[in-house]
Amino acid sequence: MKETCLGIIRDGNFLLFIRKLRGLGAGYLTFPGGKVEEGETPEQCITREVNEEIKVNIESFRKVAEILFIHGEEAEKMHVFLITKFTGIPTKTDEAIPMWLKEPIYEEMWADDKIWLPKVLSGENVRCEFYFSTDWTEFKGGYCNSCKFT
Repeated sequence: MKETCLGIIRDGNFLLFIRKLRGLGAGYLTFPGGKVEEGETPEQCITREVNEEIKVNIESFRKVAEILFIHGEEAEKMHVFLITKFTGIPTKTDEAIPMWLKEPIYEEMWADDKIWLPKVLSGENVRCEFYFSTDWTEFKGGYCNSCKFT
């Protein structure tokens, strides 16, 4: 199963979003992340991806969500991390434009974000399952349950 990672960077009352410039979800407002490479852990993935996409180095993070996406006959698992300590100034790259916001703009985000993200931002850890069409254009629903990560 393909695995991905996503990093929510929080600094006080602000969240560091990106405007994705290429690939799946180009144009959407989201968070830095990407594919877990062969031989890499999700934790290594988020450290690498955040640095590649916005030139920030992570110092402290914890897992807050595990999301299973089923799209057509395919499935992938996304590991979501909350990042609270980092160094560097978020910088635009060919992959992303970083921006600090106080609130998510759900109309510019993936349809599932409005289900799981409020739970994570309120301090809950979740395991979710969401369904999309094969080409990711149609959101078909899903659910989230509270959980604990060790």
